[in-house]
Amino acid sequence: MMIISIFNMGIYMLKNVRKYYLSFVPPSKANRVKINLRAYTKSGKRYIVPKDVSLKINKAIWELQNQHKGKPISVPVHIKALFILPNKRRRDLDNIMKTLGDCLVYAGILKDDNLIFKQTLEKKIVKDLEGVVIEVSMYDEKELNDKIITEIKNYKAGIDGI
Repeated sequence: MMIISIFNMGIYMLKNVRKYYLSFVPPSKANRVKINLRAYTKSGKRYIVPKDVSLKINKAIWELQNQHKGKPISVPVHIKALFILPNKRRRDLDNIMKTLGDCLVYAGILKDDNLIFKQTLEKKIVKDLEGVVIEVSMYDEKELNDKIITEIKNYKAGIDGI
């Protein structure tokens, strides 16, 4: 019974699309520096986040916290992110989205970033303007229809038969 009430609370919180804004584009996860340690950790590597990157991540979390009211969303969601970039410099949106997903969790908007079941990323170049528009809506599980399931089963059967 408790699970149902938590799920219903998540649905109630997402009846409408929620919009959030950032005044800048957060840095990508690729901006982290890898160092090898002499004392080995479980993975054998350690990551250090440069101070300027850490400050930008903290600013993004602060901006998102100021726009969110209520408890963290705890149901599967669809995130649409529009990145407005000031120039055509190459940027890897999926790495930026990893950072943005973490910021949504730390800001208390999402309970966990594994609740992002679908994400739509788009970038627009607008000279001398930078920012992000984030739309959070409930994920529609009906999108995965029987036709797609049949297609993947047929593909797998063909691969296994080779």
